[in-house]
Amino acid sequence: VKNLNTVRLANLQKAVVRCKAKHNSTEAKKASEEDADGLEKEVLLAEGAKIMITRNVWTSKGLVNGAQGVVRKLWYYPGSNPRDVLPAVVFV
Repeated sequence: VKNLNTVRLANLQKAVVRCKAKHNSTEAKKASEEDADGLEKEVLLAEGAKIMITRNVWTSKGLVNGAQGVVRKLWYYPGSNPRDVLPAVVFV
């Protein structure tokens, strides 16, 4: 799945943002994806990329397992360098 997703991102011909997790402790940094309820240590995003939620997040608002969307915009705080910081907001 990760290889297919990488190919699809490349086919978008858009800048791909590598969003690496920011850990609040050494223990969190060592945790597996399974221990973190499915959260990955790194996510690749690009405007136009299709995404899918794999866990129920906010059921009353429709953020449920299997819900899909498209990344419309990655927004950064003014003056920040996208190479150094995570996006402040990901619009889907």
